[in-house]
Amino acid sequence: MTHSHALDQTLCEEIFRRTDFAYFGLIGSKTKRARFEHRLEDHGVDPARFPEMTCPMGVSGITDKAPAMIAVAIVAQLLQVRDQRIAALHASQGETVHP
Repeated sequence: MTHSHALDQTLCEEIFRRTDFAYFGLIGSKTKRARFEHRLEDHGVDPARFPEMTCPMGVSGITDKAPAMIAVAIVAQLLQVRDQRIAALHASQGETVHP
């Protein structure tokens, strides 16, 4: 999450070299995502990995572009990811999780 598309691009390439992340997000539009995917593929990233990148970040349905609202939408999404990972961990251990 930077203000530099060039730095974001470099970070994306470095993250895609890894497999040990639980969440990988990029602030931006669907158009930005398409541009990044094209550049990433040009730099050798397998397009099959693109679904691992969340862009645009944040829960859907929040259209306000104010920085505070974007932050709230992203935090909400991170909480969802956290809850899903916890539920998956409990399920893999044969535990029942109640909301």
